[in-house]
Amino acid sequence: MSGTGLALYILTLCLYFAAAVVFLLDMTGAENNNPFKTGRLLLIGGLMLLTLLIFSRSLTFRYLPLLTFHETLLLLAWVATLVVLALERAYQFKAVYSFMMPLLFLALFLALFFAAAGVNPAPELRSGWLISHIVSVIMAYGTFAVSFVVSIMYLVVDYYLKKKKISSLLLGLPSLDSLDFYIYRLVTVGFFLLTVSIILGAMWANTVWGEFWRWEPKEIWAAVTWIIYAAYLHTRLLSGWQGRKVALLNSFGFATVLFNYVFVRFFLTGGMHRFF
Repeated sequence: MSGTGLALYILTLCLYFAAAVVFLLDMTGAENNNPFKTGRLLLIGGLMLLTLLIFSRSLTFRYLPLLTFHETLLLLAWVATLVVLALERAYQFKAVYSFMMPLLFLALFLALFFAAAGVNPAPELRSGWLISHIVSVIMAYGTFAVSFVVSIMYLVVDYYLKKKKISSLLLGLPSLDSLDFYIYRLVTVGFFLLTVSIILGAMWANTVWGEFWRWEPKEIWAAVTWIIYAAYLHTRLLSGWQGRKVALLNSFGFATVLFNYVFVRFFLTGGMHRFF
């Protein structure tokens, strides 16, 4: 990582950390002057720096920074941040920041432990099919990450209500019906993006290997993830499931996302998928 890139990364990390702390203070009521606006400004500032960091890597290495684990972590945090901002703007869902910010900071912090150097991609890795495939899958993963956090919020509210406990935390969260609706909307968008990604990946595979599907571990687990989220939508829409059951199913779906993104990436993948 160049000196400029390192400086941008450290500043981005600091702003995300500061935003996480401020939003946690806002949730716990530790401050009397409502720090929400401050936290939101810090997050937007961090997002702008993260955007600049991703753009600067594109200029430095002369390819879209999508091929290394370090780069996809940056893009994943960028996408999830946009999803959170859009969710809050559309539904005035302010509480999502307090729960989501630690995960966003963690994603950026983990990027520090993986090689930040660029790669020299082979011609097949510069394919438009591949670029579109990776962008769409990272967008899906970012959306699923937010839906997972909202599921955790749902389970927290459900727990407190069943125990008949009223706390300041519970009072600051939306109703169960609202949280269930947010999860459904997020999973719908993420499922569409994942479907598009699988199709684009198959098109790219056909141009590289002459076949649409090779049963690589990444492909298999992408299919498993697709089936789980398809099951979520089926049970939510057609079978009448709502509430805790589908929140748990969504959480299980995100567990397969993490398994594919991390474990399969480092321990099971060969072939072209070793790059992402």
